[in-house]
Amino acid sequence: MKKGLFLSSLFFLLVVFTVLTPVAPLYQPISTRDQGVYLYAGQQVLNGEIPYRDIWDHKGPVLYYINSLGLWLTDSTWGVWFLEIIFLFFTAISSFLALRVVFGSAVAFSSTVLWLVSLPQVLDHGNTVEEYSLLFQFAAIYFYLRSEKNQKGYWNEIIVGVMAAMAFSMRPNNIGIHAAIVLALIVTALLSPKERIHIFKRIIAVGGGAAVIFGVIGIYFAANKSLGNLFDEVFIYNYHYSKLDTFSWQALTKSYDRLTLLVQLGLAGLVGVINYLYGYWKQDKKESDIKIRFAVFALVAIPIQLYLSFLSGRKYLHYYIALLPVLALLVSFLIFWIQQWVEKIFPDIRYRNMLNFLIAGGFFLMFGIKPVINRMSPLVNLLETIWAEKSLPPPDFSAVEQGVYVEYILSHTQPDDYVLIWGNASMYNFLTERKSPSRFVYTYAFGVPNYVSQEIVDELMLDIAQKKPMIIDATAEDKTIARLDSGAWNHLPVTQSLIRFIEEHYVHVDTIGPGRFRVWTYKGE
Repeated sequence: MKKGLFLSSLFFLLVVFTVLTPVAPLYQPISTRDQGVYLYAGQQVLNGEIPYRDIWDHKGPVLYYINSLGLWLTDSTWGVWFLEIIFLFFTAISSFLALRVVFGSAVAFSSTVLWLVSLPQVLDHGNTVEEYSLLFQFAAIYFYLRSEKNQKGYWNEIIVGVMAAMAFSMRPNNIGIHAAIVLALIVTALLSPKERIHIFKRIIAVGGGAAVIFGVIGIYFAANKSLGNLFDEVFIYNYHYSKLDTFSWQALTKSYDRLTLLVQLGLAGLVGVINYLYGYWKQDKKESDIKIRFAVFALVAIPIQLYLSFLSGRKYLHYYIALLPVLALLVSFLIFWIQQWVEKIFPDIRYRNMLNFLIAGGFFLMFGIKPVINRMSPLVNLLETIWAEKSLPPPDFSAVEQGVYVEYILSHTQPDDYVLIWGNASMYNFLTERKSPSRFVYTYAFGVPNYVSQEIVDELMLDIAQKKPMIIDATAEDKTIARLDSGAWNHLPVTQSLIRFIEEHYVHVDTIGPGRFRVWTYKGE
């Protein structure tokens, strides 16, 4: 069994490299919007700043410290990419171990490879909260299933709680799997009165594990006078931001467009889950085995994960990463269901193990191996480049059209100058090492009607007045917030006062790059 895990791990590592190579710094020298915020925050953490208090953003705190650690490791984005490799590798191991508990190694291996090779369809440039959260989701599934097989002690449940808190501290919406675990325990308690006291203790253990993590995070940010800011930005802002759009069926159907094969297999697996549970109910069994509890958990997880993933109504690619654990559960059940049917046709136990292995292996060969082979070329090129240079090559900004923004800022500012991005393009603060004059490193907060206040408007105006930054309006490629000189601000008087302040003290001097970014500079006294 250990040899099988070792060999599977080696293949998983290869798949992980092929999946993440396209987002390595060699191929992606300039990060995208969200990733730019995380990298800038990580950079400033290394400079002694505290998220939320000194850097405004609405994601959970764990993400910034992952980016900070990555930048510390290599003094470049290569370190962050290496952490992505590590996270995704251990995610694959957790997926394999979790599914092996229920279905055995062959099914676990094939199901894990299938969701791994589907990840690039929704990876969205990497370094996202959903990508890192996969580890905390699959690990939680593994320890939950372990607890179902071995109910001595409560350490498995405590670890589930720790994983839940870590996922929540990446992004609250990523808590779907963990909520489903608790609800599955409640369903089990309702169906099995004799287990109710024990299950109640298990739920308490889950809560205890989560409380430890939340306690550490709360104490840290309270000690740094940032806990109030954390609550405001992660909860209050996200609440109002989510109200700008509503649940969208288009967002749901896009998951089929991006993950077509996995969704098709998953839907077939859902039929298998329902059929298996119906057969169990029809036989009126009193005791439930691990597969029954797994099936109940999968059914509970599906609607929760769908709702949380598309709650905002937005269709960002990385939101669909959160669906992969649920789809992996369903695909594994599909393979198991097919194995059951084949066993009915060929009941001879002498051939059962071989047939089960061939079925699981068939899924891998049909759907898993080709994507890995097709993605080998970029990986080989990456390894050859590193070998030839005997080092990690620095990002080549000139290789992409967005490099003009980096060159412009570097040539028109000094290292101690400030640059304020109107919109969300914090990657240029990060790449040029030009600080934002304000904790509002991007300005979405000023476009959310029920969140923006005179207090934060006055705060940003004071920062601008004191530090006189170059202002770059990057909204031409960003429809989330209106440009500085847009008439849309007439409908938001609080922010309009900030716009008038900028127009009074700044002048538009240049328009640059493919995105037509507008550059504003201070008029002078």
